[in-house]
Amino acid sequence: MVKKSRHLNSSKRLDGKTVSLHLTSVLENDLKSYCKDRGIESEQELIRQAITKYIGDDYNDNTLKLTGIKDLYNQLSNLRDMVSILFSYVHRMHLNLLSYNPEIPDELKDTAYSNATARHEKFFANFKKYLKNDPPFFEKILHNFVSGSLDE
Repeated sequence: MVKKSRHLNSSKRLDGKTVSLHLTSVLENDLKSYCKDRGIESEQELIRQAITKYIGDDYNDNTLKLTGIKDLYNQLSNLRDMVSILFSYVHRMHLNLLSYNPEIPDELKDTAYSNATARHEKFFANFKKYLKNDPPFFEKILHNFVSGSLDE
């Protein structure tokens, strides 16, 4: 049996490497007759269909549903963790305020409130900076929530 080699496709793959497939004359004839019998217009289309079939057989509807459910579960777990962290943060901040700040006279409350707002903004800006520089698990989740990068 004489082996006939030919370059199937001279185009390049997406990663820039050339694709070479050497076919025997028997295999080449089999491919041509398969394409002709099934109305496939080119060898590239045959390869595309074969890859789609190969990948498609691994992922049926149940697999896709399970993947979707797992994604939802992971997203709900992340939301639960974020809510827990935020509750913890607010609770500790409130305890801190009650522990170290006694009641003040009514005439000082407006000034104290505006001062507290400015101090809180400064504190929270430093807190976000801290999360960016040292993100363990719960802090990373809080950072994602604060920065708005929840779409991962």
